[in-house]
Amino acid sequence: MTTLLSSRVFLAFDDISYASKNVLRFAKIGDTQACLVLPESLIENFFLPAHLCRFIQIYQYPDTQVAIITVNTNKLDVTQRWDVADALVSAMSQANVQTLMAVHLPYAKDSNLNVFYSGLGTEVAGDTAVDVAALSEADPSWEIKDPWLVVLLHLIKVEQWPRTHLLLAKGYKPGRNLLGTYEAVDSLSRALQLFTKDQMTVERQQMHQELPKVLAKEKMRMRKTTDDHLALLYH
Repeated sequence: MTTLLSSRVFLAFDDISYASKNVLRFAKIGDTQACLVLPESLIENFFLPAHLCRFIQIYQYPDTQVAIITVNTNKLDVTQRWDVADALVSAMSQANVQTLMAVHLPYAKDSNLNVFYSGLGTEVAGDTAVDVAALSEADPSWEIKDPWLVVLLHLIKVEQWPRTHLLLAKGYKPGRNLLGTYEAVDSLSRALQLFTKDQMTVERQQMHQELPKVLAKEKMRMRKTTDDHLALLYH
């Protein structure tokens, strides 16, 4: 298991702005994007039951020090939300994942800074691989309403993972022209670079060139989504 999944994992899912997956799609470490995609057969054998594999994509950087996991949460029913979250937490626990960074786009109150940070676990304060000084602390009174993220964080707390970092950028409903997604992607990209001490960067020029095609597909899928209100973060 440890040879198949890195000890540092970035996790993205279908946030309200359809942004977190797109940020990680263009994220680079050095000059390299995550290009090694684990096939479903390997995911099935070592990570998840066969009927859940279609909801998960796992990407590795060539040095295998960092992995990206994306989850198609919009396609999950209530039971599958628990099943997928439980299977992921179990797989990452067995793989000895020490650091999880979940990238999420909730709503937040107006502020000059529109990216917020929250950490879970006993070792987050001593994690020298990241820099949270440039990010405002998330208000502890905010309540996450995204149903899948609520389940995932509950299970992580039960497992008492040592380091879980959350990057919370101010979210926007995409709207007909998806301008909210562009704004959210830009803010999250800058935050990711600050957070990782420039170890991870996002090619914004490439991203803006390719995003229209990606978002055209997202827009079609977005029309079928009926529970966007559940993805809000209230305060």
